[in-house]
Amino acid sequence: MSSFIRENDVRSGPDRYIGELGAAKNIGRFLADYRHPVIVTGKRSWQVFSEYADIVPDYPVFRYDGSATLRNAKELAASISVEGADAIVAIGAGKLSDTAKNVAEILDADLIMVPTLAATCAAYSALSVNYDDRHRYVSAPLHPRNSNLVLVDSALIATGPREYLIGGIGDTLAKWYESRPVFERSHNLSAFDDLSLQSAKLIHATLLSESEHALHALDTRNVDFHFQKIVDTIIGLSGTVGGLGGTKARASGAHSVHDALTVLPSTVNVVHGLKVAYGIMVQLAAEGREDEARELIPFYERVGLPHSLSAVNVDPLDDRGIRSVAEHAVGAGSTFGQAVPGIVAEDVVRAVHRVEELR
Repeated sequence: MSSFIRENDVRSGPDRYIGELGAAKNIGRFLADYRHPVIVTGKRSWQVFSEYADIVPDYPVFRYDGSATLRNAKELAASISVEGADAIVAIGAGKLSDTAKNVAEILDADLIMVPTLAATCAAYSALSVNYDDRHRYVSAPLHPRNSNLVLVDSALIATGPREYLIGGIGDTLAKWYESRPVFERSHNLSAFDDLSLQSAKLIHATLLSESEHALHALDTRNVDFHFQKIVDTIIGLSGTVGGLGGTKARASGAHSVHDALTVLPSTVNVVHGLKVAYGIMVQLAAEGREDEARELIPFYERVGLPHSLSAVNVDPLDDRGIRSVAEHAVGAGSTFGQAVPGIVAEDVVRAVHRVEELR
């Protein structure tokens, strides 16, 4: 990361955000100013996009390997550099977006995001979440530049699997629960901190009121106002929280639990946002807000979010696995302490067991 980039810099978002039904059907019209754009995508993402688009752009296509590793980003950058690309067009979901951001930084190229799922704010944010080749969390560095364009077509996103929208709801719900305790203990909040907090509060209210409607719209293939509002909340509005509030408003307890869960191979196929949603429950229990966690359960059950170990593919009787998760959740580089100062592994173990008992 550039020495000029600081974690608390205000990063309000991409240069342009276009949320328009059908916008992705001819993305070439948004790329007329570039001499040589290239597409970075995944196998499934490219298939979905190609079936959806009216005009498939005639640009070189490079496929990432699905790992979201720096290794793969460097490999892609080496191949793309031969093309002399001046713009990276990222077509895909969160891991693809994170990889493309790494590639664009390596090549110092412009970046256009075309998300195919509403599962995270990856297409909007200025950071990449990097994993290793065993799918374990490694780092989340900020990039020196934001995307030039995020092109959000809710009709394209509506072609995706239901579980990823549910995961997006869970990941975005964490914006409020992870930032609130940090802001509550902070003194002399800046104007941008205030705006970040209000954004997180609005996100929370929107998710609670609109998520069920949006899922119904998805189930009935009716891309209505509710669905579009949830898509823009997950991809766009959620990115403003950390963008405006810096480290106070980025990952804390819930994402620390997510990152720790990735050390267990059984959780590999559990969608990112579902692990984060479970992490919200653990964080609330660790904060001593068990009543609030209990009040969330009906909403979790209505939209399909997990609130037990078994729901994230962890055996509740696996004491060794739970201990490993707890140790990683508060280990080196963890941000759990921002939500619960002084937290140690034993506190996380107790919180996990308390969540198991909530009804």
